Amino acid sequence: MKCTRCEGLMVFDRLYGPDEAIFDLPIWRCLNCGSSVDPLVLQKRLAEAKQLKSVEENVASS
Repeated sequence: MKCTRCEGLMVFDRLYGPDEAIFDLPIWRCLNCGSSVDPLVLQKRLAEAKQLKSVEENVASS
C-alpha cells in the first residue's frame, strides 16, 4: 500500500493507550512521513473517492 501524502511504503501498526488494555487501534503508518490511517478514515476516503468518480462520470456523460 502506498501513502497518499508522499507515496511511501505503508506498514500495518497498532496504537496503544497508556495501559495498553483499553485502547488498541489497528492502523496503517507510512515509514517515510509518519502519516497514519485507521480503518474508519480509510473507509471514508474510499467512499468519497467513489462518490467523486460517480459525479465525474455524470458530468462527462452530459
